[in-house]
Amino acid sequence: MLMVILITIASLLFFGNKISLLLGKKIGQKLGWFLGSFGALLFIIYFFLIDTPILSIMEIGLTVLMTYRFIAGIKTNRVVENILGFITGGIIIILTIITREGLMTWTQLGGALGMLIGTYFLISREQVQIINWNARIGWLLYGTGHFFTSYIGYQKHEWIFFIFQAWQMLLCFGGFVTSDPEKRKIITVCIIAGGGIASLIFSLLLVRL
Repeated sequence: MLMVILITIASLLFFGNKISLLLGKKIGQKLGWFLGSFGALLFIIYFFLIDTPILSIMEIGLTVLMTYRFIAGIKTNRVVENILGFITGGIIIILTIITREGLMTWTQLGGALGMLIGTYFLISREQVQIINWNARIGWLLYGTGHFFTSYIGYQKHEWIFFIFQAWQMLLCFGGFVTSDPEKRKIITVCIIAGGGIASLIFSLLLVRL
């Protein structure tokens, strides 16, 4: 029961992270980075509790990246962001080595790469406004990461995890489709509504099965 509560809260925080970044202005984006940081911290705990501490490495990276953008707000620091880039690269190298050693699946690596690189694109200098091509690439990579993690959830029959990962994947891809604020709001609201209906139907089908 504790694990269900933990993963639900962490997933809701990340869900709020995506919505705040896609719909919010300066304050909304700051809230989004805070929610993402907190959600990543909870996932670190979750992965340790289920005896998969290797996956916590990715969440540590996400926590560092999102916490920086939350603290910095709209300000930027090239030196810090370059250092964060090297840290992100180092984590990717470590995870790749771990995967080659067979301690982590390639699907898990794909999810980690998408989320880490995508997040770095979103928090670094050129992406501060969250509305440009570089940020759209960030959203695309982040969404790709969620595609892999939703597949992992599906394979393991972790349905709460699967639903939220798939839902966030669609939100990220919605962020990639357009950089126009008004169009992005419409797409995001449609994904929230459509995803909510689909999740409800899926949940009802699971209960009947």
